[in-house]
Amino acid sequence: MSKTRLAITGNMGSGKTLVSQALTIMGVPVYDCDSRAKMLMQSDAVIRDGLVRMLGRECYRGDGMLDRGWVATRLFADKECVARVNALVHPRVKEDFIAWADAEKSDIVAVESAVLYESGLVDAVDCVLLGWTDEETAISRVVERSGLMRSQVLSRLKNQMSADELLLLSDYSLYNNGNSPILPALIKLLEEIADKNID
Repeated sequence: MSKTRLAITGNMGSGKTLVSQALTIMGVPVYDCDSRAKMLMQSDAVIRDGLVRMLGRECYRGDGMLDRGWVATRLFADKECVARVNALVHPRVKEDFIAWADAEKSDIVAVESAVLYESGLVDAVDCVLLGWTDEETAISRVVERSGLMRSQVLSRLKNQMSADELLLLSDYSLYNNGNSPILPALIKLLEEIADKNID
C-alpha cells in the first residue's frame, strides 16, 4: 500500500481549516502551511539569511524573533518584494512538507495551503481537495473572524484564484456552506483514496 499526499485548498472563508480539523480528528495527519511557514521563517537559516538580505536586519528583533509587524509593513506596498519573499519561503516549505510526509506513518497525509498552485506545492501532492462556498458566505465568514471591512475582503479575494478555476484543477471538491455536514463527504473521500491505495 502506497502513501497518498492529499492537498486541501480553497479561498479565504472557504472552510479549509474546518476540513483540516475534521481530517485530524479522523486520524489523518495534516501539515498546516501557514503555521509551518511562520516556524521556518523563525528557525530556517536559509530563510533568515535571505530575509535579512532583502529587508535588512530590522526584520528580526534584538531577541532574535521575527518582527512580523515590521515585515508586514515593508511588504504591504511592495508587490515585487512580496514575490521575492515568496520565492524564498515557498520552496523551503515544500521541502519541509515532503520530509514531514515521508516521516509520517499514516497511509494518507494531508497539507492545507491557500496558495497550493502559486507556491508550486501542488507538485508534491497526489490529489487535491477543494473546499469552497458561495462568495457571500465566504465574505461573511472573513469579516466576522478578522474584523476586515467587506471591501477589503473583496479586494483580497480578487487577488486569489477563483473558485471556478480551482474547481477545474481539483480532484475532489467539498461545498461547505455551513448547513450541510462535511463528515460523510470526508469519510467517502478517505474510502475512495484507500481503495486506490490498495495494490
